[in-house]
Amino acid sequence: MSLGTALSAITRPEFRERLRWAVRVRWLVISGFFTLAVVANSLGLFTSIRPCVHAAAAGVGMNAINQWSVARWRGVLPVTAFALGGDLLLITYVTINTGGVQSPFVTMFVLQILATAMLVDTLVAAVTALAAVALFGAALIGASLNLYTVGGLVSLSSGPIQTTLVYQGVWSAFFLYALTLLVYLGGYISQRLSASERALAAQNRKLEETVNALAATNGELVAAYNRLKQTEAHLIQSEKMHALGQLVAGVAHELNNPISFVSANIEHLRLYVDRLTQLLDAYDASAIPPADRERVETLKREVRLSDVLADLPGLLSDCEEGAQRTKRIVTELRTFSRSDEYARWRYVDIHQCIESTLALLSYRLKNRVLVHRDFGELPEIECLPGQINQVLMNLLANAADAVGTAGNIWIATRRTDPLGNDGESRQIVVTVRDDGNGIPADAQSRIFDPFFTTKEVGKGTGLGLSVSYSIVEKHRGTLTFTSAPGAGTTFALQLPVAQPSPP
Repeated sequence: MSLGTALSAITRPEFRERLRWAVRVRWLVISGFFTLAVVANSLGLFTSIRPCVHAAAAGVGMNAINQWSVARWRGVLPVTAFALGGDLLLITYVTINTGGVQSPFVTMFVLQILATAMLVDTLVAAVTALAAVALFGAALIGASLNLYTVGGLVSLSSGPIQTTLVYQGVWSAFFLYALTLLVYLGGYISQRLSASERALAAQNRKLEETVNALAATNGELVAAYNRLKQTEAHLIQSEKMHALGQLVAGVAHELNNPISFVSANIEHLRLYVDRLTQLLDAYDASAIPPADRERVETLKREVRLSDVLADLPGLLSDCEEGAQRTKRIVTELRTFSRSDEYARWRYVDIHQCIESTLALLSYRLKNRVLVHRDFGELPEIECLPGQINQVLMNLLANAADAVGTAGNIWIATRRTDPLGNDGESRQIVVTVRDDGNGIPADAQSRIFDPFFTTKEVGKGTGLGLSVSYSIVEKHRGTLTFTSAPGAGTTFALQLPVAQPSPP
């Protein structure tokens, strides 16, 4: 890998934290170096602290620029290269002016190379080490020549100069060897750290993937559990309604035969009463002995025959009306239950479904709830009649509970647009409105949740609207509501006239 490639690599995002540490280390070096210089000067070790002040000031300015560049990640490559070269110049300047090879700041070269190898790049550290040795050696040789210059001329053959040059060369070679070891050591540590970082990053990615997979699995399990709870609740409610339908159908069937007998026999009874009346009139018109007639009249008065004959038509009419009403209730019960059609799709009249549901709820509505009907002309709709009756039962029962001791329920039915190609509406809407207290605002978002209810404990299971919502979805319809506290609630049940495909 070339030096340019190594320098370019430091602009990768993963090097950002390393360069931040390099900035921190440089601040520590500058502050420690300047503190040491002040102490050494106070002890009389330095003739002048001025070179240290100059180097510290230049280092502070250069590192401030470096910190700004790393923090904003702008101009990182040129600023870092400038900082590395500037560090070498400042260290060499301070070392030469504070004692040369005997300067305590010689170790700053060591720290510079080790930090570069560990925090920047091994190849960059090697090049920096060579540059440091070259600068240090050149500065030492230049300082030695200045010491032995006489009148601007230098005698290279003189013994002292030759000895000094050899000494400086040996020192530079040793310094190069030491820096080479530091580059190797720093590079090894850097590689191990990089390998550890990559391994940790890989493990972290795997851990994140595992956590995400577990979170997704947990979400699926929670969703599946909620679906199972809803399905169980719906099955329980459906089975209850189905069982109720079977019970109602059985009771209706058992009542239907005797009521039919009563209804049919009333006509015969009226005919027989008329004939008996004709017979009594004939007896009254016939000639019988006075004694017998007196005995008959006495018997008529005792049995109050005139009152009986006057009451019989009304009694027969009342019996006939009662039988008809009972028969109509039985018919409505059988229509509501539809136990044999609970899972079979067929076309039904939604108005008939509404009326049968109202008949079943009549005991709850009588004398306290006034029902207003506003029915439009609707086609028959394709549905599961038993389940639609269940939805209507839940909506009307909730409305009856909402109005309290007295109130009103408005039921309206309409076709909706757009019309189909044949001019027929494809949707119908049934609205059920009450003038109760309405649904609290904080409960409206949960009104269709299973087991959620605003009723008192023991007065509601929280399944009615949840089951109704599922049934309407199964019919490819919608169930919505609007409510305001104190202004009542309106539920809108929208259903397709025909199912687009077999559900």
